[in-house]
Order: sequence, then C-alpha cells, then structure tokens
Amino acid sequence: MSVSEAIESNVWIVIPVHNRAAITRRCLDRLVRLGIPAWAQVLVVDDGSTDDSPRMLREEHRWAQVLTGQGDWWWAGAIHAGMRHAISRGAGIVCWLNDDTLPDAGALEALVDHVRRSRGICGGVAHPAGPGGLTYGGGKMIRRWPRATQAPSNDHVWRVEWLHGNMVAMHETVWRRIGLPQTSGTIHNFADVEYSFTAFRHGMPVDLLGCASATAEVNLSHGYRSWRDPGLSWTSVCVGFWNPKVWWYFPGLVAFKTRLFGCRGLMDCVVVVSKALLLPFYKVLIRLMT
Repeated sequence: MSVSEAIESNVWIVIPVHNRAAITRRCLDRLVRLGIPAWAQVLVVDDGSTDDSPRMLREEHRWAQVLTGQGDWWWAGAIHAGMRHAISRGAGIVCWLNDDTLPDAGALEALVDHVRRSRGICGGVAHPAGPGGLTYGGGKMIRRWPRATQAPSNDHVWRVEWLHGNMVAMHETVWRRIGLPQTSGTIHNFADVEYSFTAFRHGMPVDLLGCASATAEVNLSHGYRSWRDPGLSWTSVCVGFWNPKVWWYFPGLVAFKTRLFGCRGLMDCVVVVSKALLLPFYKVLIRLMT
C-alpha cells in the first residue's frame, strides 16, 4: 500500500486512553517512529484523564488530534465517539489501537491494505511483552463463548468469527451495514468481540492477519485469571460482577449474551452465577484435599 493510497482512503487511527500517560506517550512515540502520521489521521480519545495525559498530549504530541470525554465512556464509549468523529470527517477506513499495544513496522499498513481489498474487518496479532501474558488476536465462537485460535504465521490469513480490539482495521462497509459499537452493557469487555462477531453474522469477512504483529503490555489482573486460581478469592469474584474490566461484569455479560444469543445466552449467564455461588465450596474442598 502506498502513502497516496492510504491518504486517498482517509484512514483514521482511534486510540482510547485513560490515566496512562507514560503508556500513551510510548504508543504515540512508536507511531511517530513508524511514520504513521504521514498517511493516517491519529485521534486520541482521552476519556477524562486526571493524570499527566492532557498536558502530555497538548505539549508533546500536538500533531495528534484529541477528543475528550468525562470519564464515563470506558473502552466502548471512547471507540464509539472516536469512530463517529472520524466518520463525520469522511473516514473510509478506521483502525482501533489500544495504547498498550505497540505495532511492529508495517503492521498497520498491512491491516489497512487488507481491508481496502476485503471491504471487511481485520485484526493483527499482539504478542505479550513478557511471560504469562495473553496473545491478542481472534477466534471462533464455541458454544456461545469466544475461544481464541492459534495465532497465524506471518504469511497466513485466517478467517475467524471475532477479534480482540487491540489492533484492528475496518472498511467503511462495516459501519455502514452494522452501525457503531454498542455503548450500553458491554462498555469495556466483550465490546470488541460483540462488534466483530456482529460483522461476521452479517456476512462480512472477519480476518486475522499474521504479518500484522504487535507487542502488548502483559495484563495479569484478576479479570484474566481462572476462578479456580487459589490467589483469587470468592470475594474478588463477587466484586468482579460489578467491575467493567473483568469478563464476568454482569451487566456486560447479560447484554453480550442476550443481544447475540437470546434466551440461550441468558441461560449461560445463569450458569455463570451458579458457578460463582458454588465457588466457596469448591475452594474449601480443595483446601481439605491438600
């Protein structure tokens, strides 16, 4: 893909941020080193940061456009607002990029070039920066749950059903057909999966591109751990039902499941709650057995 082709496509890169000034700075510095601002509009959506982010964006990265929220957008709301802003200015391709995800050289160009041809949605593969981290990519929906597929090799494109939102490009055909991401219920977790799976359901190509690689910050928060982990207490599990940053955040889980799968999805939520209620007995049993 040439610079002129990218400029003609009016590519926008939307980066949602909140109170991670050092991480955001590192991401923007990487984009500058890769020459991304020469062919794409970079829009930082700052959801009400109270740290050094506003000053840093204003003084150190004045080349980037900034859209400011009040702190209640979360990931989905920031992406929604950023896409709406880009589309109102004629965007033909929009990329999502998390600020803790650092693209390798040529990764964003490869994603943009792919969706210019496929007219769909395409994600890259973000490998963890250290041990114990999750590889972000995409996969299939198995028994109504998203299951990640093995990351494709550099020269391979895998047709998948959903994508993680760390580094994704989409053609205007996608939002013209299915609209923008939901901003109720799935305000953080599952928002990326729901949107990309909705595109898949509408017959649009959803691809995972092996040559579009990146490095992602290792996230070892309890929201990524198994409930059977002895370091995760039952109290933490219960609190997590009201924490949008964990996958079992109940309003988001119910919204995700029912919007996509109806009554069967609602039954999945009942099963999750039942497992949480039985978890103390499981942990006591494990202690007795050890």
